Amino acid sequence: MTTVDDPAQTGAPVPRTRGGAAPARGRGALKAVAAVVAVAVLFAAPFGVNTYMLFVLNLTLVYVISTLGFNLLVGWSGQIGLAHAALFAIGAYGSAIAVEGGVPFLVTIPLVALAAATLAVVIGFPAIRLTGFFLAIATLALGMAIIEVLTVAAPITGGGGGMDVVVWKIPGITGSASTYFVTLVVAVLAYFLVRRALVGRFGRTLQTVRHLGTLSGSLGVSVLRYRLTAFALSGFLAAIAGALYAQLQTFIFPAMFGMNLLVPMLVMVFVGGAGSLWGPVVGAAFAVVLIEFFQDLGDLQAIAYGIVLMLAIAVLPGGLVSLGRTARESRWVGRLTSRGRAATGEETGRAG
Repeated sequence: MTTVDDPAQTGAPVPRTRGGAAPARGRGALKAVAAVVAVAVLFAAPFGVNTYMLFVLNLTLVYVISTLGFNLLVGWSGQIGLAHAALFAIGAYGSAIAVEGGVPFLVTIPLVALAAATLAVVIGFPAIRLTGFFLAIATLALGMAIIEVLTVAAPITGGGGGMDVVVWKIPGITGSASTYFVTLVVAVLAYFLVRRALVGRFGRTLQTVRHLGTLSGSLGVSVLRYRLTAFALSGFLAAIAGALYAQLQTFIFPAMFGMNLLVPMLVMVFVGGAGSLWGPVVGAAFAVVLIEFFQDLGDLQAIAYGIVLMLAIAVLPGGLVSLGRTARESRWVGRLTSRGRAATGEETGRAG
């Protein structure tokens, strides 16, 4: 009588094992601990770094918030909307003007965010049926018009001469540290809320709209609603970042929000990794390094950023977050790995 030890050979259901779940839970716990430690270190940073380093950290966090929104629009929904810097400016000027008028700074953040989200929908609605180059040009023109309005409205915005920003302070803490703590809290909340939305149904639907376009309608998806939602959320986060940016800079003027800001934002999205979850964080950190490196180039900054952007897209289409995967899939690494396996096999054969 023949016995069969393998249940798969009998057609019987194979019992599930929980062996693979434990390592997954272990990795998840390790990531959670690492995230908590990283946030704790960032909260302690103002007490252990100098003023310049605190400014750099603050600027990085502001750009993380802004890039989260821009990546949602460009990377996840596939819409090259180039009014992001103008919506960033709406947040900066809106908050600064409101604070000057007596509105508490923390109250101005949701107000300017909602105003920018509404304006983003207004911008996106007529341009929503455009794609690619035509959408980029249309939204860029609208963004430039917004900057021009800020320049012309000199009695309110100070025009080309700019305006001072009333700095909000936590009692007993300096203005720069106060801005840093608020920015850090907002950046952490924004990242986890955006991540939660994108790993769920909303993110999957956005990617469907990105890849199928108007054909998504045949699946029962409202293409218009999802594209406008992406515009609104992008503008919402851009304005929040702009309000915090104004507090950080303490003085703002319209030229700050032109191409010299828009191009680095594109670098953050594509160099970090468009359509990825960690891309905005990596891209923002990388861009701040470039900002410090290119700060003496003056009007040539946009050209330098453009060259970096083209090189990054050519060498790493998936951005810096794909660097590990690209290295693993490269022929050179593959040859080293195969040689290592072959050497291990030979040693095992000799030992046998």
